[in-house]
Parts: sequence; C-alpha cells; structure tokens
Amino acid sequence: MSLLSLAPALLGCERADPGAPESVADAFADAYFARANQEEAMKHAALGMAKQLEKEVLETQAIRSKGYGPEQAELTARVERGARSEREGRVRFAYSIRFGGSAAAHEKRADVELARIDGNWKVVRVGLVDVPRAPDE
Repeated sequence: MSLLSLAPALLGCERADPGAPESVADAFADAYFARANQEEAMKHAALGMAKQLEKEVLETQAIRSKGYGPEQAELTARVERGARSEREGRVRFAYSIRFGGSAAAHEKRADVELARIDGNWKVVRVGLVDVPRAPDE
C-alpha cells in the first residue's frame, strides 16, 4: 500500500496540470519511492536518472522474472512533496519519504531535479539521504 500526500493539495492549492513539473515529479516519486516500480518511474526520467533506473531494472530482473514484482512488495510509504526551487532552467522539489509503520519507520529526504527535455519535464537527478533517527527510537 502506498500513500502519496501532496503539500499543495493540503494547503488548498489547485492540482498541477498534467505535464507540469509538479505532476511529473509526483508521478515519479509515487512510482519510485512509494511503489518500488522502476519501469513506471522510467517513464518520467531522462539522462542520468534514466540510466540509473535502467541499471536497477537489470539488477532486479532475476527476482522480477520469478513473479516478484512491485505489487508483491507491499511497500508502505508516505511520500510528501515539499519546497520547490528553480535554477538555470531546472526545477527541484524536496520530498520526505517515510517507510514502514510508526515503530519500525525510517525516513529519507529526496531532492528531485527536473529538466525540460524535448519540450517535456523529466526527472534527471535524485539525491537521497537518510534522516537520522532520534536517540530514543
């Protein structure tokens, strides 16, 4: 089960148009982080990120061929889009990804960068870091 909550939706903003950087980033984040579906995420990626996803697809090919796909992973992840920034024609979004239930949860932060490729926004880079747990966890 995956949950994708979007900060702008929570603030009452309108949903982004299909093809807008927010929509592309959210579709990528849902496929990649919440559903562990590299093939679906690849539809929203280009350049270095597409190469990374191709490598991941090859690495998981053996397990996928045995019938263990993203649907069987039963991932529980909450993905939240945060701040947007822009620089030199690229758009970046900060995401918070929380995996698992409350006691066993761990959290990561992602920096998802998009560029306009052939007129379409595509994810070209993702930076991912673990969020340190509090000492009492």
